[in-house]
Amino acid sequence: MLHEQAGPRLLRLARLGIFSLWIVKLLLDPLWRLVEMPREMFSPVGILNLFPAGLLDTMMTPAGLTVLLVLSIISSALCLTDRAFALTATVAAFFLTVYSSVIRCFGPAVHTDVVLLLAVYVLAGFAWADLIAGKKGPKWGAWSSYPLFTIAVLLCLSYCLVGFNRALVGGPRLFLGDTMEVWAIDASLRGYYFNTNVGWHTPEWPVVALMLKLGLPVVTLFEMGAPVCLVSPRFRLIFIPVMLSFHALSLVFMNIFFFDDMLLYLLLIDWSRYYPGLRAFRQPSAS
Repeated sequence: MLHEQAGPRLLRLARLGIFSLWIVKLLLDPLWRLVEMPREMFSPVGILNLFPAGLLDTMMTPAGLTVLLVLSIISSALCLTDRAFALTATVAAFFLTVYSSVIRCFGPAVHTDVVLLLAVYVLAGFAWADLIAGKKGPKWGAWSSYPLFTIAVLLCLSYCLVGFNRALVGGPRLFLGDTMEVWAIDASLRGYYFNTNVGWHTPEWPVVALMLKLGLPVVTLFEMGAPVCLVSPRFRLIFIPVMLSFHALSLVFMNIFFFDDMLLYLLLIDWSRYYPGLRAFRQPSAS
């Protein structure tokens, strides 16, 4: 089973990686520019529905959004240490949830950072569970595998659900038609944060169009089989390069870059299996 030998050192590295990734994402996001969007497009989602109207009005100003961004960065930075991690991770989870909700208030929901946000919930939840149960010190090192495995489960489940939804909702016509060509053109014309201006040329390149068409069912099958990664090292060796290639092509032809998920692929590698220093400490047997 993936991460069954993981110890505290590997968990600590995962924490550093996840919160560092959040900090980079936040630093690159000019969140205050959302005030330039027409206010009639604003529709509170998620946790924001619990906020008073006055608080939402204050938050949806350049100063308010800047404060939210700064608090999200600071709370994430505090999680880079082990001091009061359960508390700091909970605070970070709150601000990151508010941040993620705000950027979804002006249009269709994006899902590029969903698993990354869920990873914060997992780290905070298990930190509180360990604290309440009093599981500290080397003899409890084996518990470090639980949050790592849970995050890997969520990552694989996200792919699996997307794959099954595409297959069941779209049906055979989705894979037999020119779906990928249409998606590539539409994404290129819309323009996203990453804009390569390549996808709209797809009809001019029949070989490329055929490659994308044949690749869609292949990728969908791999997505549906993602949970196999949890128990099969051999499947992971195939799954990771296939899906990394898929995400690279999504960037080139559709301007969509799932770098969050791509970096989380590091948790699909059983590091403790290859590096003894990352394995769990064994609890001394009773004599």
